[in-house]
Amino acid sequence: ARERLAGNRLHRLQAITEVLAGATTPEEVAQATVGAAMSALGADAAGFTVRADDDPHTLQVLAASTWDDGALAGWRRHPIDTPAPAPEIVRTGRSIFIETRRELLARFPIVKKIEKDQRFGGFAGVPVPLGSEVLGALSLGFHRDHMVPPEERGLLVSIAHQAAIALRRIRSGEDERRARATAEHAEDRLRKLQAVSDAANASTGLDELVEKVLPLVCDAVLAHGASFLLLSDNGKELRVKGKVGVEEEGDDTAIPLGAGASGRIAVTGRPLVIDELTTEDVISRALRKRRSYVGVAVRVGGRVVGVLHASSREPGAFEDDDADFLQSIADSLALTIDRTRSFDQRDRMATALERALLPMSLPHVPGFEIATMYRPSRFGDEVGGDFYDVFGDGDVWYLAIGDVCGKGPEAAAIMGMTRIALRSLAREDDARPLPEVLQLLNSFLLDSELMGDRFCTVCVARLEISDGEGTVTTCLGGHPPPLLVQADGSLDTVGTPGSLLGLFEDVSLHEARADIHRGDSIALFTDGVTELSVERPDEGESMLRSALVAAASDDAAGIVKTVERTLLDPRGELRDDAALIVAKRL
Repeated sequence: ARERLAGNRLHRLQAITEVLAGATTPEEVAQATVGAAMSALGADAAGFTVRADDDPHTLQVLAASTWDDGALAGWRRHPIDTPAPAPEIVRTGRSIFIETRRELLARFPIVKKIEKDQRFGGFAGVPVPLGSEVLGALSLGFHRDHMVPPEERGLLVSIAHQAAIALRRIRSGEDERRARATAEHAEDRLRKLQAVSDAANASTGLDELVEKVLPLVCDAVLAHGASFLLLSDNGKELRVKGKVGVEEEGDDTAIPLGAGASGRIAVTGRPLVIDELTTEDVISRALRKRRSYVGVAVRVGGRVVGVLHASSREPGAFEDDDADFLQSIADSLALTIDRTRSFDQRDRMATALERALLPMSLPHVPGFEIATMYRPSRFGDEVGGDFYDVFGDGDVWYLAIGDVCGKGPEAAAIMGMTRIALRSLAREDDARPLPEVLQLLNSFLLDSELMGDRFCTVCVARLEISDGEGTVTTCLGGHPPPLLVQADGSLDTVGTPGSLLGLFEDVSLHEARADIHRGDSIALFTDGVTELSVERPDEGESMLRSALVAAASDDAAGIVKTVERTLLDPRGELRDDAALIVAKRL
């Protein structure tokens, strides 16, 4: 009998779900919910109340089964602090079940005014949850004394939950459309970024690369023209190295450092988005016919060596994410500049290329200290595949670390495009789940001709501080999990094992989250860190854990130094590249 009852409840819930799936307005959801709840629990009346869209402190009755508009006059909208059952459910988030009329009137005397010519005994009401917020209440009334039994309360809660899902679907329709457009935009940017990365690695020189890249820039940010300006040999001015869509601008145009928009970028190194160009912004003749501008610095070895910019004949044509995309392109240009300038010496090329692929400087992350370590292997003279990155803004920041299988120019190229793509994908939407970020990165790697039979491991961590509370969210793509060291010296991992990236389309990726309190530290590392000791390679992980615990009270830089002292082989020999990021909560 119990199984038959459970089957009936499931059948009712399935029927309700099908009805709600066809609802297209909140009112239709409310009417369907009220009718289904009355039928399922044998109630005589029902109501569906939600927070008003224009005022969260006001409630609105979307549906009431046995009241006409006249009976609801003055009650269709009412304050959330009204001493009635539905407002109390919304305020507290707790269900109410009352058996007798005496108890109902003793607790809520206002019911006499609400019921009009009806006479209620038993009452049942449950919240309608929307995430962590209580959106409204579903209420049932009985013309007799009646207590809803426990097995039916679960059904009522399930009905309310299905109603919440339907409301979320309807109310987030516009958000879904925006999200779809954002995803399509991200995919388009990703394709163009891949084309830039492939061009950067296939080009024999900077001129060839610039010729291929600038049309992609215009297409990606919907610009009417784009230019790449390179710092002159005397270091005092910028000169045009390549252009598209700006025929009026001659190759001999010189822009003094600090002059105009591009000159200011060369001095400050900061990206610049201008909605309406002024005479102070314009030096070259070409930009005098343009209204808006976006430009970024191109850095090699931490030094600004050029400026990449795009322009439009329309005002306000560019946004911050356009600057982020241009920065990714600028990083690719920087790689080629670095490669061509240091081609004469293989060892210097390897060193410069590795440094160009890593952050040139660490940003200031509010609420955290950041320290890093990067040690290239000395076995052989080829470029390795380890990388790390720190980026973000406001209250959301990212730590990323990874390792590309193998060594040599191909591994370095994959390392560079992986870091750039990961940064672009994460910054496109800070609300994007990290498994989705790595899923997109996996697709990007699979589409690249450079991968061959190589693969990549990645760990990405999102740091957030809200109302003084810090959290770290991680996702692992075949990478060792980061270690969370609490202020008291206790240590734990944060992460669920995931698939290697760049091998298969179907990957298993998971999010893990932990609180990070003041004095706590999170450490991301590549497997080379646990192999720093040539003499004791099998003890590397336990040595790393011991070092982190021993330095728990130190600042971020002190923790990194302790790890180096503890694990680094005294002869300075490294089995593999090693990278480490430590973020300590202030």
